[in-house]
Amino acid sequence: MIYTHIAFAQSECEKNIGCAYNQFMEILPNDDDWACFIDHDAMFTTSNWMNQLHDIIHTNPSIGAFGARTNRVGYSWQLLGNIDVDNHDIKYHRAIGEHLQKTYYAQISPGATFEIPNAKSSKYSGWMINEPRFSGTLILVKKSVWKKINGFKQNGFLEVDDDFRARLHKHKIKFGIMDGVYLYHWYRADNPYKTSSSMLDKLRLEYKNFSKKHPFDVKHIKLLV
Repeated sequence: MIYTHIAFAQSECEKNIGCAYNQFMEILPNDDDWACFIDHDAMFTTSNWMNQLHDIIHTNPSIGAFGARTNRVGYSWQLLGNIDVDNHDIKYHRAIGEHLQKTYYAQISPGATFEIPNAKSSKYSGWMINEPRFSGTLILVKKSVWKKINGFKQNGFLEVDDDFRARLHKHKIKFGIMDGVYLYHWYRADNPYKTSSSMLDKLRLEYKNFSKKHPFDVKHIKLLV
């Protein structure tokens, strides 16, 4: 069974999103159940995404946790080449989501199902993230895996997703990006970071450079706008 949850870090968690994740995981009835966490400012772009998640889980039994493709995050390896990061028309994103679902459906990015080499130190659970970090716009994880990695970190709101990924690597649990699952993500679109030195401008530059070699390019997708 897959249980979907938009986490809210209520007062007892003191704005700690990892705590909210852990509380939800604890109430899942079975170890073979899955939790699908989605950010409050994100949405699926296809209507049958739940069936797709179910098929992905059963098609990739060796993978213990998954992430998804999206339009706006801090790490370019989860993104799509030539995507318009400032376009918030849902029809635009529906077209992308439907294309990726039809083309890649249960495919998992080979670049994301790897073992990260050991390193001497890191702020993430004692492990060094030598590969691109993970943005948890969507986190799909099995309860038995959550138990094995001792849950999500309990001390903070930011970087819970990076720490989660590090814990997976520490326990040699494979993680994959679902190439056929695409989420629209608002991600600071109303944030005043619009100057040349801003995070978002740097991200746009990453998109431009990364799109030259990215296998998932939106240029050829017929948009519905």
